[in-house]
Amino acid sequence: MEAADRVWLEPPRPTSSQSDWYPRAIEILSGKVVDFDAKQLRCVVAGDEEVTVIAASRVLWIEPDEVSELEAEAIQLFADGSFAQSLSKLPGVLQQRPPVWRQQWITMLSANAAWKGGRSKIALELVSQLDRRPLPPMALAWLPLAWRGGVQSAEAVSAAKNRLSDPSVAVQLVAASWLLSSPDRNQATAVLKQLEVQQPAEIAALAEILLWRTATPPQVIQSASDWQSQLDRLPMVLQTGPTMTLIDKLQSAGQTDAADHLQWSLDLTPIQPYR
Repeated sequence: MEAADRVWLEPPRPTSSQSDWYPRAIEILSGKVVDFDAKQLRCVVAGDEEVTVIAASRVLWIEPDEVSELEAEAIQLFADGSFAQSLSKLPGVLQQRPPVWRQQWITMLSANAAWKGGRSKIALELVSQLDRRPLPPMALAWLPLAWRGGVQSAEAVSAAKNRLSDPSVAVQLVAASWLLSSPDRNQATAVLKQLEVQQPAEIAALAEILLWRTATPPQVIQSASDWQSQLDRLPMVLQTGPTMTLIDKLQSAGQTDAADHLQWSLDLTPIQPYR
């Protein structure tokens, strides 16, 4: 069988005349990815000759037909928690010039590795470089955002404070998320409220959800149902991080059954590998 890229797609949302009682299965296409940008994926599906165009917001994951040994090593090191070693592979991977969409994703993975490995300044710089052109939601889903509570390192707080007013809205979003558990929480909250009305729409949606972290337990109990509906309206590819936030807030409000249900959904039916 000829090698092919495999593309995981969010199933179409049911129409008003269709039942949503049973969840629809993720679709998997095999073929050749021609191009993938912030708006659409273009691919030639195996057995077809014409290009199929799919909305970028439906793309959950792409498994290329070929991945270099160096790139595979960087991904495995990240999955193993060897973040510094994973980050060190990025220059070599980019020198091999994989497709642009793949460069964007592996660079975002490296931004996460930098943040988790105590190199937060590098993480923000990588995000800044990526934000110079529109990103597919599949790449935005890997922004190194602090979806869960917990105090950030002094190095992360310092890096975030220095770039909270960055020209890049993606950098502002990441920096503000890191500062929500710091003495600069009010300033971070103000930045997130400003980002709620910014473009791209994905950044605005993620900023609004990060503000859930500032809610008190009574506010969580009052808003949980609306938040779940808001989360469900997001493209599936962007739901993992917001689900983590909702789990944390439900736990803090004593809603353990609802939190456990969401945690099982992440554990048993992950949207993307390595998260």
